Amino acid sequence: MKTAFIVALGLAAGLPTDGLAQTALASLGQDEVVLNRQFVLNIEISGTRQLDEDPVLPDLSAFAAYLGSGTSTSMQMVNGRTSMSLTIQYRFQATAEGIFEIGPVTVRAGGQDLRTEPLTIRVSVAPGSRSGRRGAGDTVAPEDLFVTATASKQRVYVNEPVIIDYRIFTRVDIEGYNVTRQPGTAGFWVEELTDPQGRVEQVTRDGLDYTSSVIRRVALFPTSSGIKTLEPLTVETQVRVQRRSRNLFGDPFFGGDFFDNRVPVVVWSDPVEIEVRPLPAGQPDAFTGLVGRLGVSASIDRISADTNDALTYRIEVSGTGNIRTLPEPALGFPADFEVYPPEVTQRVEPTADGVRGSKIFEYVIVPRAPGRVTIPAVELAYFDAETGAYAIASADPITLTVTGDVVAEPAGSAGRFRAGVDLRRQDIRFIRMAMPVFRPVGGSLFRSAGFWGVLLIPMIVVAGAVAVRRHQDRLRGDVAYARRRRASRLARQRLARAESLRGPDRHREFHAEVGRALQGFLGDKLNVAEAGVIRDEIRSRLTSRGVAPEVVDTYLGCLEDCDRQRFAPTEPDATVMQEMLTRAGQAMVDLDQAL
Repeated sequence: MKTAFIVALGLAAGLPTDGLAQTALASLGQDEVVLNRQFVLNIEISGTRQLDEDPVLPDLSAFAAYLGSGTSTSMQMVNGRTSMSLTIQYRFQATAEGIFEIGPVTVRAGGQDLRTEPLTIRVSVAPGSRSGRRGAGDTVAPEDLFVTATASKQRVYVNEPVIIDYRIFTRVDIEGYNVTRQPGTAGFWVEELTDPQGRVEQVTRDGLDYTSSVIRRVALFPTSSGIKTLEPLTVETQVRVQRRSRNLFGDPFFGGDFFDNRVPVVVWSDPVEIEVRPLPAGQPDAFTGLVGRLGVSASIDRISADTNDALTYRIEVSGTGNIRTLPEPALGFPADFEVYPPEVTQRVEPTADGVRGSKIFEYVIVPRAPGRVTIPAVELAYFDAETGAYAIASADPITLTVTGDVVAEPAGSAGRFRAGVDLRRQDIRFIRMAMPVFRPVGGSLFRSAGFWGVLLIPMIVVAGAVAVRRHQDRLRGDVAYARRRRASRLARQRLARAESLRGPDRHREFHAEVGRALQGFLGDKLNVAEAGVIRDEIRSRLTSRGVAPEVVDTYLGCLEDCDRQRFAPTEPDATVMQEMLTRAGQAMVDLDQAL
């Protein structure tokens, strides 16, 4: 049966709908509604499956608050033709008593502009309708679902925090909630607080068991005196309601089934009245306007400095109350100090009693004259609501010792602030005083050095790459060439190693390393084995290559001295060893030039 219905629905969706007139009709779920209850405005558009644009609703803010909307469609088949309609349901909450008119709704569908007829609704006051326990609707009893607003104090001073807890109580199964209307907070500074536990509790109220949770917690700081009224907070919930289904088959076996149906339910809290008293007279000069308790501390990164040194002066103010509105303290810095605007950081934390936090002011100060100077004490006055009296929090003065010469303060330095310099660099470019470079108009491109540079640089790079590649290929293929190229580098490394061995107790190792450096350099230059070279053969090879006899004698003399010192019974001093290093190095340089 279900399959047949689906097939029929699919076939009907493909049947023609052309020629059907498109109309729009507005209707109310009920013409009369109780204050703070919800009502439904239905907009039915027939002859179309979808809208070109969303409907344009009239302004209902004078007597209703918007809660949400939903859409449904229906389809009919008459004489082989299919008709379809689209219904949009708008849910509102009545907020004012009286008789009101709902103006026409404009809808655009299928390229046509449709308008509905105006409607009239009556909003009346029923007994108990203003209570937070009402408004749950016909499906849920008022005592089974409601919202409360609890104030921590009913009488406070100006700028004294009062904590408002909005808590929901339910004895039915709800699936989440949505705050649809926040109470107005005109005349208050609002600080949102997070529930410290944020947990769901099982509580007993008026002899009934409820599931309860705080849904909103705020700290309100009144900014003026008088009687303040907080409007209700409205919450929309989805309540799961069980409904019994009918027996379609007439068999008791199939009867008694329950189906869950989710019903939107609107609840709201009671208004809250708070009496705000003005602050008493006799405010100190250093009064900041804060109501609570304060503590002040002052510190500096160092107490001695030279003139023109930058110091960091730090003031930390901590306590309870409206810390965010705490102004910058009035400070009396010495006249010969250059003071920059402070960098301000703050931290605010909610507590069970209100708001606690701290505010830090960091000043950069630059002393311009030497001497022993004192930064005066910091004083901040506040009003303690618990004692009903004003109090002063203070930090001790700080004495500095400044050394050096007097620094002439540049003209206009009072306006040179650290933040201001950065802004000027972004807003205004400094005037360029250098003489500009003029170029002739209409000059030849071929006379430009840049043109030839762009033209020749790629060719030079390619030629260099070819030379490097040929050099690498020759190093890999010509052993004699490779040994000659590396001879000087290896000799320097061996002499450096010999330098590290220079000492009376290691003179034999030192001379052995110098000898290896000399012999290795000679073997690499002549492309012969280092170990098998005979002195007479070395002399003949070098002489045949045109090396001067005195260069050969010096080089071979260094080799003989190294061999003799390796087996000498005496220990040479450091001067003799340093002289040997110098002689060996010079002999290698002379031989390299001769070859």
